[in-house]
Amino acid sequence: MNTGLISTRYATALLDFAVEQNLQERVYSEIKTLLHMYSEVSNFREALANPAISIPEKRKLIHTASGESISKPLEQFIDLLLKNKREDRLQYIALRFLELYRKKFNILSGTLITATKVDKPTYNRLKSFIESKTGETLELERLTDASILGGFILQIGDNRLDTSVSGQLLRIKSELKEVNRKIV
Repeated sequence: MNTGLISTRYATALLDFAVEQNLQERVYSEIKTLLHMYSEVSNFREALANPAISIPEKRKLIHTASGESISKPLEQFIDLLLKNKREDRLQYIALRFLELYRKKFNILSGTLITATKVDKPTYNRLKSFIESKTGETLELERLTDASILGGFILQIGDNRLDTSVSGQLLRIKSELKEVNRKIV
Protein backbone atom coordinates (compact mmCIF):
# COMPACT_ATOMS: atom_id res chain seq x y z
CA MET A 1 0.00 0.00 0.00
CA ASN A 2 1.14 3.57 -0.70
CA THR A 3 3.09 5.18 2.19
CA GLY A 4 1.40 8.54 1.54
CA LEU A 5 -2.06 7.01 1.65
CA ILE A 6 -1.28 5.10 4.86
CA SER A 7 0.20 8.20 6.46
CA THR A 8 -2.78 10.34 5.51
CA ARG A 9 -5.33 7.84 6.81
CA TYR A 10 -3.62 7.36 10.15
CA ALA A 11 -2.81 11.07 10.58
CA THR A 12 -6.40 12.04 9.77
CA ALA A 13 -7.70 9.49 12.27
CA LEU A 14 -5.36 10.79 14.98
CA LEU A 15 -6.30 14.41 14.32
CA ASP A 16 -10.03 13.65 14.33
CA PHE A 17 -9.68 11.66 17.55
CA ALA A 18 -7.59 14.38 19.23
CA VAL A 19 -10.15 17.05 18.23
CA GLU A 20 -12.98 14.84 19.48
CA GLN A 21 -11.19 14.56 22.84
CA ASN A 22 -10.37 18.31 22.78
CA LEU A 23 -6.67 17.47 23.16
CA GLN A 24 -5.51 18.53 19.69
CA GLU A 25 -2.99 21.11 20.95
CA ARG A 26 -1.40 18.65 23.36
CA VAL A 27 -1.18 15.91 20.70
CA TYR A 28 0.27 18.45 18.26
CA SER A 29 2.97 19.36 20.78
CA GLU A 30 3.71 15.69 21.49
CA ILE A 31 3.99 14.90 17.78
CA LYS A 32 6.46 17.78 17.34
CA THR A 33 8.52 16.41 20.24
CA LEU A 34 8.41 12.94 18.68
CA LEU A 35 9.57 14.27 15.30
CA HIS A 36 12.39 16.13 17.02
CA MET A 37 13.62 12.76 18.29
CA TYR A 38 13.80 11.45 14.73
CA SER A 39 16.22 14.24 13.86
CA GLU A 40 18.21 14.05 17.10
CA VAL A 41 18.56 10.27 17.52
CA SER A 42 20.00 8.76 14.36
CA ASN A 43 18.94 5.17 14.96
CA PHE A 44 15.44 5.87 16.32
CA ARG A 45 13.78 4.88 13.04
CA GLU A 46 15.85 1.70 12.77
CA ALA A 47 14.92 0.71 16.31
CA LEU A 48 11.21 1.01 15.54
CA ALA A 49 11.59 -1.01 12.33
CA ASN A 50 13.67 -3.71 14.02
CA PRO A 51 11.58 -6.90 14.41
CA ALA A 52 13.90 -8.13 17.19
CA ILE A 53 12.69 -5.36 19.49
CA SER A 54 9.49 -6.35 21.29
CA ILE A 55 6.27 -4.35 21.07
CA PRO A 56 6.41 -3.32 24.77
CA GLU A 57 9.97 -2.04 24.24
CA LYS A 58 8.89 -0.12 21.12
CA ARG A 59 5.92 1.33 23.04
CA LYS A 60 8.25 2.49 25.81
CA LEU A 61 10.66 3.97 23.26
CA ILE A 62 7.89 5.94 21.53
CA HIS A 63 6.46 7.10 24.87
CA THR A 64 9.87 8.34 25.95
CA ALA A 65 10.41 10.10 22.62
CA SER A 66 6.99 11.79 22.81
CA GLY A 67 7.43 13.04 26.34
CA GLU A 68 7.15 11.05 29.55
CA SER A 69 3.46 11.74 30.15
CA ILE A 70 1.59 11.46 26.87
CA SER A 71 -2.06 12.13 26.15
CA LYS A 72 -4.62 9.38 25.98
CA PRO A 73 -5.34 9.89 22.26
CA LEU A 74 -1.67 9.57 21.36
CA GLU A 75 -1.21 6.59 23.66
CA GLN A 76 -4.15 4.78 22.06
CA PHE A 77 -2.90 5.75 18.62
CA ILE A 78 0.55 4.31 19.34
CA ASP A 79 -1.08 1.08 20.54
CA LEU A 80 -3.06 0.92 17.28
CA LEU A 81 0.09 1.45 15.19
CA LEU A 82 1.95 -1.26 17.06
CA LYS A 83 -1.00 -3.65 16.83
CA ASN A 84 -1.19 -3.09 13.04
CA LYS A 85 2.61 -3.28 12.68
CA ARG A 86 2.83 0.24 11.25
CA GLU A 87 5.45 1.63 13.64
CA ASP A 88 7.93 1.91 10.76
CA ARG A 89 5.56 4.51 9.24
CA LEU A 90 5.33 6.63 12.38
CA GLN A 91 7.61 9.41 11.13
CA TYR A 92 5.60 9.83 7.92
CA ILE A 93 2.32 9.73 9.83
CA ALA A 94 3.61 12.34 12.28
CA LEU A 95 4.75 14.64 9.46
CA ARG A 96 1.38 14.28 7.75
CA PHE A 97 -0.38 14.96 11.07
CA LEU A 98 1.51 18.26 11.37
CA GLU A 99 0.48 19.23 7.83
CA LEU A 100 -3.17 18.39 8.47
CA TYR A 101 -3.20 20.14 11.84
CA ARG A 102 -1.64 23.30 10.43
CA LYS A 103 -4.09 23.35 7.55
CA LYS A 104 -7.10 22.78 9.81
CA PHE A 105 -6.09 25.48 12.29
CA ASN A 106 -4.63 28.01 9.78
CA ILE A 107 -1.03 27.81 10.90
CA LEU A 108 1.88 28.72 8.66
CA SER A 109 5.24 27.13 9.35
CA GLY A 110 8.46 28.85 8.44
CA THR A 111 12.12 29.39 9.15
CA LEU A 112 13.92 32.63 9.89
CA ILE A 113 17.69 32.50 9.35
CA THR A 114 19.81 35.37 10.62
CA ALA A 115 23.54 35.95 11.05
CA THR A 116 23.09 36.68 14.76
CA LYS A 117 20.37 35.91 17.29
CA VAL A 118 17.28 38.07 16.78
CA ASP A 119 16.03 39.98 19.82
CA LYS A 120 12.49 39.29 21.03
CA PRO A 121 10.92 42.66 20.01
CA THR A 122 12.23 42.36 16.44
CA TYR A 123 11.07 38.77 16.20
CA ASN A 124 7.62 39.67 17.53
CA ARG A 125 7.28 42.61 15.09
CA LEU A 126 8.20 40.43 12.12
CA LYS A 127 5.88 37.63 13.25
CA SER A 128 2.98 40.06 13.85
CA PHE A 129 3.53 41.69 10.46
CA ILE A 130 3.45 38.36 8.61
CA GLU A 131 0.41 37.18 10.57
CA SER A 132 -1.45 40.42 9.78
CA LYS A 133 -0.70 40.05 6.06
CA THR A 134 -1.61 36.36 5.82
CA GLY A 135 -4.42 36.17 8.38
CA GLU A 136 -2.86 32.97 9.71
CA THR A 137 -0.91 32.09 12.83
CA LEU A 138 2.82 31.75 12.21
CA GLU A 139 5.17 29.17 13.71
CA LEU A 140 8.63 30.44 13.00
CA GLU A 141 11.74 28.39 13.69
CA ARG A 142 14.72 30.65 14.35
CA LEU A 143 18.18 29.64 13.16
CA THR A 144 21.48 31.48 13.15
CA ASP A 145 24.01 31.12 10.35
CA ALA A 146 27.00 33.47 10.41
CA SER A 147 27.77 32.68 6.75
CA ILE A 148 24.89 34.90 5.57
CA LEU A 149 26.91 37.85 6.94
CA GLY A 150 23.85 40.01 7.73
CA GLY A 151 20.20 40.50 6.88
CA PHE A 152 17.89 37.50 6.98
CA ILE A 153 16.40 34.65 4.99
CA LEU A 154 12.70 33.97 5.56
CA GLN A 155 11.24 30.71 4.25
CA ILE A 156 7.49 30.13 4.56
CA GLY A 157 6.13 27.20 2.60
CA ASP A 158 7.40 27.52 -0.97
CA ASN A 159 8.12 31.24 -0.59
CA ARG A 160 11.61 32.46 0.21
CA LEU A 161 12.72 36.02 0.91
CA ASP A 162 16.50 36.35 0.90
CA THR A 163 17.71 39.74 2.12
CA SER A 164 21.02 38.36 3.36
CA VAL A 165 24.28 40.11 2.56
CA SER A 166 25.70 36.88 1.13
CA GLY A 167 22.61 36.51 -1.09
CA GLN A 168 22.96 40.07 -2.34
CA LEU A 169 26.65 39.53 -3.07
CA LEU A 170 25.83 36.39 -5.06
CA ARG A 171 23.20 38.30 -7.08
CA ILE A 172 25.67 41.12 -7.80
CA LYS A 173 28.31 38.58 -8.85
CA SER A 174 25.82 36.89 -11.17
CA GLU A 175 24.77 40.22 -12.71
CA LEU A 176 28.40 41.20 -13.26
CA LYS A 177 29.09 37.89 -15.00
CA GLU A 178 26.07 38.43 -17.25
CA VAL A 179 27.17 41.98 -18.13
CA ASN A 180 30.69 40.67 -18.81
CA ARG A 181 29.32 38.02 -21.21
CA LYS A 182 27.43 40.66 -23.17
CA ILE A 183 30.57 42.80 -23.50
CA VAL A 184 32.80 39.98 -24.71
